[in-house]
Amino acid sequence: MAYVFPKKERCKDDIKILPLTGVLKDGATTVEVDWFSDGNFSDVHRMFNDALDDGDSYPYEGPMDAETFEAYYLSHDVFVCRITSSDSLAGTVVGSFYIKPNWPGRCSHICNGGFLVDRPYRGRGIGRFMAECFLKLAPALGYRASFFNLVFASNEASIRLWDSLGFERVGVVPRAGRLKGLGYVDAIQYMYDFGPWDVPADEGE
Repeated sequence: MAYVFPKKERCKDDIKILPLTGVLKDGATTVEVDWFSDGNFSDVHRMFNDALDDGDSYPYEGPMDAETFEAYYLSHDVFVCRITSSDSLAGTVVGSFYIKPNWPGRCSHICNGGFLVDRPYRGRGIGRFMAECFLKLAPALGYRASFFNLVFASNEASIRLWDSLGFERVGVVPRAGRLKGLGYVDAIQYMYDFGPWDVPADEGE
């Protein structure tokens, strides 16, 4: 690990815009994004290990035990997406994402995000809804930009999503990922500017 980030506790009352609500692609299923709670741990941990088993989005090789997952995924601000439609699926957690600094200290105003969609619910617009929520929550949490280090070139759905939302491609890391069934794959780096930047250059001195 290049950097060590101490676990951060936040007063959840600081963020006034949650929950964020939306409707999926079917035009009928309603969802909301809200804070992660302890009761969501097993669902999100399972989703994360499913993503590691897929072997095409995160750099880690799985499975990841609960303690390591907590240290990595839950170190800062974490959110879940749940179904709110009044049917048998109401309350089901179908996705999650974290927002945390991409770098420490003097570079901590630039965040990173990690996204999960539960396997049975992929392709329904949950990832896009969470990405749109990310664009609202990250600046609300005080970040001025977002940087994604490794969006693998083989992950076409993710690339379409970030391109469509106005993220800027700022770099390519050749052969960055040794992906399951694909071998070595390039990774695209994306940045999104939230601003504002009209602050003293020595802020934090």
